[in-house]
Amino acid sequence: MNNLACHYLPRLDGISAAALERLFPEPSSAAPLLTLLEESGIDGFNLGSIVVFADDLPILLLPLFETQFDLSAFVAGWARTALKTGGRLIPSVFRPRILGVGLVEGEWSEIGIDPQIAEDTLAAAYKLAFSTLQTLAAEHNNDLVALYNFNQYGRLPGAVCKQFNRMQFRPCTQMSIDFSSMEEYLQRLSGAARKDLHRKMRVAPEVRVMRSRTISPYLDRIYQLYQQTVARSPMVLGVHRRLFFEKVCERVPGAEYTLYFVQEELAAFNLLFVKQEALVDKYFCMNYRLGSKYNLYVLSWLENVRTCVERKIPLYYAGQGTEKTKAHLGATFIPNFILFKHRQPVFDRLLAWQSTLINKILSRLGFWPAAAPRSAADALVGENRNHAPYRAQSGGREL
Repeated sequence: MNNLACHYLPRLDGISAAALERLFPEPSSAAPLLTLLEESGIDGFNLGSIVVFADDLPILLLPLFETQFDLSAFVAGWARTALKTGGRLIPSVFRPRILGVGLVEGEWSEIGIDPQIAEDTLAAAYKLAFSTLQTLAAEHNNDLVALYNFNQYGRLPGAVCKQFNRMQFRPCTQMSIDFSSMEEYLQRLSGAARKDLHRKMRVAPEVRVMRSRTISPYLDRIYQLYQQTVARSPMVLGVHRRLFFEKVCERVPGAEYTLYFVQEELAAFNLLFVKQEALVDKYFCMNYRLGSKYNLYVLSWLENVRTCVERKIPLYYAGQGTEKTKAHLGATFIPNFILFKHRQPVFDRLLAWQSTLINKILSRLGFWPAAAPRSAADALVGENRNHAPYRAQSGGREL
């Protein structure tokens, strides 16, 4: 076995682009996203990585983030008052400092692994990395260690999963493009869905659609639409800065924007990662008044499906959220989970014992659906070193 060393890196400046691409091979977009997010930053988050080296060569990478999660920020009325009171009395439960493993920007999180690594070396690297994670959490006085937004494609070893409590999270959305025309797609939907879509498509001639990787003339408006969308969202874990939207097409292969104009006003944008393996829907943001009047959410969905059909792209990943609408449009779901451990054993046992109740409470507060829709894959998180048919990251579609 090679000599292993593990380091916490606040930045990845010392890791070459080629090394990152080896750990997160194509078609994953994790490598360029990690470096872009380091440069642009996310409000409310500190980013970093735990990297295991074998003879100075990186072989395992855990993407990290640190943040304070204030439950009261996501609710209103009596619930906010109650959670603020709880935050003053028991801040480590209601306003915990979290050290998370995962991609804040990801549709689901993944761990970077050298594809040539031997099984025994990988097991030793995992053990070393997660030991370092616990040490780092203690040094930084974090209340919770969380493995954020993982599923069976996240490449977590089963032995690690058994050390954490598990809670369901928002499922991610996918649709197989196994039809050859838009007419065939529409015929597969229910009669009610077809009737609804045909009604909403009547306004399409009044909407101008433009695809572009050069968005400098529209950047201010794009960021304004993003901020408006964030303000409407029931759950915001961090806010991108303007630089992310400015640089994403330059840094991430396949990134492009679809812009939707109503009477020459930019009313919505859709940030996409378009590759031959899949189309990944990163962000859809719109002016709510114009978007509702001109059915821009549905029109953008149909535009993306049409793009997949025309380019013979076999998969459409549409992110998280608005599950009912997406199911109505023919999507299926992959369940995601959060694995967590509190530093105080008494709270850890309480959270584990009440995980089902917590899921119900958080769903009532609007954090995520009360029950995940029918999934397209197994719900278990376990040892899986293989990539999914396509490794996607997505921020999800906003309605």
